[in-house]
Amino acid sequence: MEWGAVGANLLYTFLYIQGSYTCFIWGIIGPLLLLGLCIDRKIYADAVLQLVYVALAIYGWLNWGTAGWSSKTYSALDHALLILLALVGGGLLGFFLKKYSDAQLPFIDSLITTGFLVATWLMMNFVHENWLYFMVLNAASIALYANRRLYKASLMFVLYLFMSIDAYWQLGIFMV
Repeated sequence: MEWGAVGANLLYTFLYIQGSYTCFIWGIIGPLLLLGLCIDRKIYADAVLQLVYVALAIYGWLNWGTAGWSSKTYSALDHALLILLALVGGGLLGFFLKKYSDAQLPFIDSLITTGFLVATWLMMNFVHENWLYFMVLNAASIALYANRRLYKASLMFVLYLFMSIDAYWQLGIFMV
């Protein structure tokens, strides 16, 4: 199941970088597979994130149909507010998980999760700076997943890191 999750999620990002609306199909399948792994390894905040990813993939698909694939940018103030929202939300979620669950790394898991929520929302609204968020979050996820002995998923985040660098700088490595 881990290889299937990795493959589907990588295919989603690759097709997104290509500008293909079919990416959203894989944006639903991959998170559903990863959801099961997260629950098994007690990465609860990320498990919830996978469910949100399914909803965001559907939103992105619908948004693509109305907005097309045109990139936008947000102001520095908008980004500061989004980062603050992610930090506060991550802190609250981490506190909840620490108090009411057996989560192994509740605050790290929660901060990464809320950061990914913000980054993915930006992605589904075609805000180019989403890739900067993903660079930081993918790097943190490499360590989180390796710590939970999900090495294939950790490798996926290594590839995601390279894909996010490529997409931000538009190097064309993952574009055909």
